[in-house]
Amino acid sequence: MLKKLTVERFKSIRLATLELGRINIFIGGNGAGKSNIIEAIGVLSASVDRGLGDTDLGRKGVRITPPELMKSAFKNTELPRTLQLTAELEGDVTYRIELSGKEDDPLLAFSSESCTQGQKKLFGRGLDGAQVLGKSTRGNLDPHRSIWDQVRTAFDFPDAVEKALHGLSQYAIYSPKTDFLRGLTPGKVDTPPIGLHGEGLPQAVRGCIVQLHNARLDKSSTLGLKNRALHLAFLPRWASKVRVGGIAKSLTSRALPNQEDDMVYFLDEFMHPRRRTLSVYDSSEGTLFLLFVAILLAHDDAPKIFALDNVDSSLNPRMTRVLLETIIDITKEASANGLSCGPEQVLLTSHNPTSLDAFDLFKDDQRVFVVERNRNGHTTVAPLKPRPGMKKEEWQQAKNGRNLSQLWLDGEIKGALGQEL
Repeated sequence: MLKKLTVERFKSIRLATLELGRINIFIGGNGAGKSNIIEAIGVLSASVDRGLGDTDLGRKGVRITPPELMKSAFKNTELPRTLQLTAELEGDVTYRIELSGKEDDPLLAFSSESCTQGQKKLFGRGLDGAQVLGKSTRGNLDPHRSIWDQVRTAFDFPDAVEKALHGLSQYAIYSPKTDFLRGLTPGKVDTPPIGLHGEGLPQAVRGCIVQLHNARLDKSSTLGLKNRALHLAFLPRWASKVRVGGIAKSLTSRALPNQEDDMVYFLDEFMHPRRRTLSVYDSSEGTLFLLFVAILLAHDDAPKIFALDNVDSSLNPRMTRVLLETIIDITKEASANGLSCGPEQVLLTSHNPTSLDAFDLFKDDQRVFVVERNRNGHTTVAPLKPRPGMKKEEWQQAKNGRNLSQLWLDGEIKGALGQEL
């Protein structure tokens, strides 16, 4: 779990420090920098995974940008040579990177890097060379790959460090797109169980179905979580079943490529038995989005830490709130019980006020952050929380019983609506 994040000189973020919970949501106006926050974590993740190549960053959902544009470039200030990102993780592990970009190098490169556990430095590099567990490394290190990626198999690191950095390396930013979910746009799955935009949906759904069946046979402790997660796909209440396989050509749109291949399809509860089979092309966008999130919550291969950009995509206000409540409940259950599936930490962005109504500001594992740009254009991030010592009843009385979505719409959450037009 990522406990604290510090971002310096990254895109629109001059300096921001965030203390994160298990479930975190970022709200604010368009262009405020919400995506930059979750992309900063993506850069950290790529660093400890495979490296800083375009493919490596793309696998994390980070937009491919020239290195010079990764660094803050505000007017009336000197252009920075580097950007710096720091992750404070469970197990008292801190991982910090400083990255530079050169005109003759199309990629970001490490200027410095360090990983500590408590007061003990585990590995690092800088102008004076590189060290791992107190010993200088021999040979040249790849400037586009982290020390961790290059030496972890050759040294014995504490289990807590292995776990913390592995969890960070799994992180990815998901942003499902309808054309990918419907199979209209081809794409590959770089990391199981599903592509960042919905690529590989049939294989991911089939995996979830098999895992659910096995959990029932084994009476696994994950069965309840899997059932609740997969129930998301049925919330619109028109589908009775979801399956993967071939369907009759007469029921498959000609717009779909590879009609002979296996595909995801639904059985419509209200339609005639001979006309109730609906492919992903004929199913609603909201149902496909809910199925996508269900996979991230239920699949055994899903990352333990992930971000979901625009969590309210394709959903009406009520469905958005139910989805968020489900994500919160499942994340808490998976974390509290150490389950093999289910996320340990989730980061979300949203423009839908009802998304906030799923959050309880008086629970420490749930965090709401308001993102805005100040007068200098710097992205600022502020937690939305009651004043210290305030009780829930006092909060409700002070807000006249209004929920968070009403406060957002009424303009009483500073910065949440963006700049005035």
